[in-house]
Amino acid sequence: MDAELLSRIQFALTAGFHFIFPPITIGFGLFIVLIEGLWLKTGDTRYRRAAEFFLKLFGLLFAIGVATGIVMVFQFGTNWPVYSNFVGDVFGSPLAIEATFAFFMESSFLGIALWGWNRVGKKTHFFSTVMVCVGAHLSAVWIIAANSFMQTPAGFELQKLAVGANGARVWETLPHGTVPAVADIASTKAAITNFWEMALNPSTLDRLTHTLAASWLCGAFLALGICGYYIVKKRADADFAKPCANVALAFGVISSLLMLATGHASARKLAHTQPEKLAAFEAHYETEAHAPLYLFGWVDEKAQTVRGVEVGGWFSLLAYGNTNAVVTGLRDLPTDDFLKKIHPEATAAELADIRPQYWAPINFTFQSFRAMVYLGGAMGFLLAWGCLLWMFKKLLREDFKWARLFWLACIPSVLLPLCASQVGWAAAEVGRQPWIVWHILKTQDAVTTTALPAEILASTLLFVCIFTVLTALFLYVFFKKIKQGPDIPHAAGY
Repeated sequence: MDAELLSRIQFALTAGFHFIFPPITIGFGLFIVLIEGLWLKTGDTRYRRAAEFFLKLFGLLFAIGVATGIVMVFQFGTNWPVYSNFVGDVFGSPLAIEATFAFFMESSFLGIALWGWNRVGKKTHFFSTVMVCVGAHLSAVWIIAANSFMQTPAGFELQKLAVGANGARVWETLPHGTVPAVADIASTKAAITNFWEMALNPSTLDRLTHTLAASWLCGAFLALGICGYYIVKKRADADFAKPCANVALAFGVISSLLMLATGHASARKLAHTQPEKLAAFEAHYETEAHAPLYLFGWVDEKAQTVRGVEVGGWFSLLAYGNTNAVVTGLRDLPTDDFLKKIHPEATAAELADIRPQYWAPINFTFQSFRAMVYLGGAMGFLLAWGCLLWMFKKLLREDFKWARLFWLACIPSVLLPLCASQVGWAAAEVGRQPWIVWHILKTQDAVTTTALPAEILASTLLFVCIFTVLTALFLYVFFKKIKQGPDIPHAAGY
């Protein structure tokens, strides 16, 4: 294996492992705010005990998230130095803001939230919990802004290092839309021209709202799973489980509806900003009206065909709101005008042969996108089940068979939004290949030119060992804390 493939594998492993934790902390943090707010409003000490207990679990999730994030960041310098040099001025700005502002806000107020019970006033403590939640959300804002620049770059210009008239080295601005040649990448960089245009690029808001909705679902299902465990076990020391379960169910329902709306909006935006990615999601090769949508299937990338169950016109409807709308297929993407920038001497026939080089791995993208959708469907089914039980006042009836089955199903369902987030993120990132910065810099041209494959393989194996140990320790402590349950009321100063 070469350095490029090994670097891709290593980053996928570290990023995928790290991405388990931020969505949970974002969603779980908001859930804790709701619970502590209910304590302030009602005076019910069950909510106080729940908030204190959930904050301890949040602290464990936050700690492991920080540890895994540090490992991932170092790879920008070790495995992707060409990328870091090319977009460092742009990419570094939101990451620096996230680290120096959002992260430190979250971590500082978390200390008060964890250890400030009975040391600060109720409102002061609630403010700290809110700030922890706000800090987690602000971290998401800047991380998504940085990543969205890679998807739909804006607010920048390309500059190339050149020799001026007096022999001095100067940065010359390249024309808008330039795609640097491979030989020029080392002497070319992206520079910010408008910070807010860069941060609020065409995909930022859609991707941010979708990511936050997914994170809220992660938090809601974690809360449902924990409450379900205590309800099934009939734990007397976890009397907060039932009232908190109601909150978690409502939180999950609202988050799922937002998830559906933001997901649809994100897909509609792709039709205009990244049509190649959208076509890859649906393995749509031909440009046609009344384009079909495949419920499931298998893509033969060599023959450029799909075998599966399709619904005529649905792709056109979802992409453009009209079943007869024309959807551009992969055989016409990227456009000839764009390919001519990179292959100016190519004929029309040659461009047709070159075009597949600029497609993502179609079957992987097609399948991962559907996995995300169907996992979302499973979550929707479970939430609908819970709503029916609530409507008929059976949700918290321990003697009712279907209620007990529901809570048993909620315990492993914690994994559903986490898996959906993983495959959804994979679809989004693989779907923009071969570009690391859309239509500007290819991934294969951004990898290290100095690290040896053996070095990358060795570090990958080391990361796997470290993550395995971290996972084992985290799961042991996390599950032990859940099994142990909350503190005894009189010992906690209630």
